[in-house]
Amino acid sequence: MLHLHAKRDSIRIAQVTGFLGTGKTTFLSALSQELMSRGMKVALIVNDVGHINVDQKLMESRGLDVKEVAGGCICCEVQGTFTTTVLNIHMSHKPDVLLVEPTGVAIPWGLKQAAEEASRRSGLDIVHAPIVTFIDGLMLPEQMPVVGRLISTQVLEADAVMINKVDVCSEEDIAATEELLREMRPDLRILHGSGRSGQGVAELADLLLGEESSRYREAVDAGIFREQYGRR
Repeated sequence: MLHLHAKRDSIRIAQVTGFLGTGKTTFLSALSQELMSRGMKVALIVNDVGHINVDQKLMESRGLDVKEVAGGCICCEVQGTFTTTVLNIHMSHKPDVLLVEPTGVAIPWGLKQAAEEASRRSGLDIVHAPIVTFIDGLMLPEQMPVVGRLISTQVLEADAVMINKVDVCSEEDIAATEELLREMRPDLRILHGSGRSGQGVAELADLLLGEESSRYREAVDAGIFREQYGRR
């Protein structure tokens, strides 16, 4: 007898992270419009420690489904809530792309761990789009002495970095930012953009739709999740 097995539902999760004030929300709004113009159905999870206010109203007014996950960082404290949120959004809206904007202190591998937990509990087949860390093209030199360790972690764990706000940066600003980033990781993939001018939006959409996160496979193969996050 032939046994037919139902194909698991799948969802593509794209994480856009970066320290506070890097312009992620403005860029996400433009990115979402670009994805929808390509026929994609888009949903967004934000994790802004309890409030999204105007940003949520702005995005919902543009046809996005926005779901807030409050009460801590998605990547560590609210994994159970994140699982429920992902499943509920999938069941009610079935988006092609789920954009996730965690807090400015979130680290990429932690969210991937939460996403895998969501996959295990919900039965969804989660596809990890490349993780993109946003960097303020003007502020990085000033931020490094204060929160350099956090930013370095976000850069090292990302698949690409978006130097944002380039419309208000000089060539010298961008060069100085790139130099700092190359010191962290010489092979870093660097994009340039601005949510306000629209620069880099289509390029980022191509990346998120066309590729998967290679660093996730490397992490799983090496057992890094178990070593760094204590998951069995």
